[in-house]
Amino acid sequence: MTDSIIIMAAGASSRMKQPSFENELSKEQIESANSKSKVLIEFGRESKPFISYLILNIINSGFKNIYIVSSEDASFFRNNFNDILKMDLNNCNIYFSVQYLPINRKKPLGTADAVFQTMEQFPILKYQSFCVCNGDNLYSVNSLKEIKSTLSKNAFIAYDKQGLKFSKERISSFAIAKIDNKNFLIDIIEKPDKQMVNKSKDSLGKIRVSMNLFKFDGEICYTFFKNCRVNNTRNEKEIPDVLKKMIVDNKKNIKALLMNDDVLDLTSKNDIIGLHKYLS
Repeated sequence: MTDSIIIMAAGASSRMKQPSFENELSKEQIESANSKSKVLIEFGRESKPFISYLILNIINSGFKNIYIVSSEDASFFRNNFNDILKMDLNNCNIYFSVQYLPINRKKPLGTADAVFQTMEQFPILKYQSFCVCNGDNLYSVNSLKEIKSTLSKNAFIAYDKQGLKFSKERISSFAIAKIDNKNFLIDIIEKPDKQMVNKSKDSLGKIRVSMNLFKFDGEICYTFFKNCRVNNTRNEKEIPDVLKKMIVDNKKNIKALLMNDDVLDLTSKNDIIGLHKYLS
């Protein structure tokens, strides 16, 4: 079990800034999407930022220590987060890490770098367990409780592909988690073809997808995050590459927690209308 979770919220939101074919968006919604970090786009009757709904589910799952990875230019958010989040934060501790950009780079260096920089800025995480999640996904309380309460030192939520309510086109772009008959991670396959997908079904005949909801043991994972190399395809340091290195080191190091659940996603403008309907 763990009481700590890292929310990765320092992304450049580049896909959110792209034009949308969603005709229902108002001028105000488009301006908000183009000008704000996507986790701060507001939803619901109380106009709360998206990340507030995620934090609420995290608190309701029992987490006490919440580390939010922020960008270098997010000082206003860090200094005024109580007013911006519009929620009761008395039952948790909020900490901010900053994902600093390397010289000559305009975008963050990736999810693995976000975790590594947070561990460097909060060294206690090097010696204890913690969870990690995306800032632009809204995970259910059930999923968050599952990852929080597992006794496995390193784990991830392995979602049943059929339980995720994304379009077929979108879900086909997700990486597939290949697991053995004891639910340990064997491999993560990015952009798999149909033949590879069929070969990657688990013992229940299900296709498993990772939505970046993890648990790590700090003492075990720190060196892997520190030594993570830049992915040649993405030009970033990514958590799946950390997982692959951990698997090579110990074939049964990462437990897959099987879930049939949905995850709400805020990646592009096309997601805004659906989230407004759900969160209103």
